[in-house]
Amino acid sequence: MLQAIRAVIFDFNGTLFNDTSFHNTAWKEFALKYGKTLTPDELDKNIHGFTNREILKYLFQRPLAEKELKNLYEEKENLYRSVCCGHPEKCILTKGTEDFIGFLCEINIPRTIATASYLPNVEMYFKIFNLERWFQLNQVIYDSGEFRGKPHPDMFLAASVKLGIPIADCMVIEDSKGGIQAAKNAGAGTIIAADFEENRSKFSQFTYIDRVISDFRQLKSYFE
Repeated sequence: MLQAIRAVIFDFNGTLFNDTSFHNTAWKEFALKYGKTLTPDELDKNIHGFTNREILKYLFQRPLAEKELKNLYEEKENLYRSVCCGHPEKCILTKGTEDFIGFLCEINIPRTIATASYLPNVEMYFKIFNLERWFQLNQVIYDSGEFRGKPHPDMFLAASVKLGIPIADCMVIEDSKGGIQAAKNAGAGTIIAADFEENRSKFSQFTYIDRVISDFRQLKSYFE
């Protein structure tokens, strides 16, 4: 028997919007400016799913004053937004997203987003993708500085509180290893790995994943 699911919590970057390459480009360009390089392994283990504060502390390996941290944070995100704006043809939602979320709306399943992005980026996503048709901005959990990043459970727990649904009754959908671990640490009832590049070995260590998908429409059976 399938786990009863009362709400869905989506990661955003790499899950609803396959912008991993955009972030990778921005982070590598940013790191290079400061005499640092990022390997594919570092991007996977220390960048994807983490907040900018955590990433910047990892990159610089020293304490960062709040003003410096804020300036570096904005510098990197300006690079990221420039990359996005330079490739509007790639600013599309992932496969099956519109169909699946529209379906959730039809059957009245509460839903929100928990993302390591910060508010200006979230506002950009709402504008580009017309997200207000499915989500309420005031229910989105983002990097406001008050939450520890994934793999800590903070963001998913906060999202479940926003929805008023226990996390054990929520489906969490993630694309990063840190996000998958965060969902487990939060106690999510159903954990879905989004793998649009169909690199299934990426998630082989996570025996508690309920399903790996390459198209959101594959999740409809959980609600039928």
